[in-house]
Amino acid sequence: MISNDDPEKLREYRDAEGLTMPFLLDPDATTIKAYGVYNEGSDRVIPHPTALIIDKEGGVRYVRVDENFRDRPSVEELLEALGGL
Repeated sequence: MISNDDPEKLREYRDAEGLTMPFLLDPDATTIKAYGVYNEGSDRVIPHPTALIIDKEGGVRYVRVDENFRDRPSVEELLEALGGL
């Protein structure tokens, strides 16, 4: 997960959800901008909600960028994308 949110809030979220994936803190949105998902239309420094699946060689195998923060890929959609690796 890449986020420019407050680190303590991210820890709380990670722990509450039982997540074990690594978090990259991106306070200046450098990585978010490099991936091209920076939300220029927002008054806050935030990305568009984005899901990426990157294979072991570093190749991007799945991308979904949503405009609305409420829209996210389903677990089924992600599992289907993972099944193609």
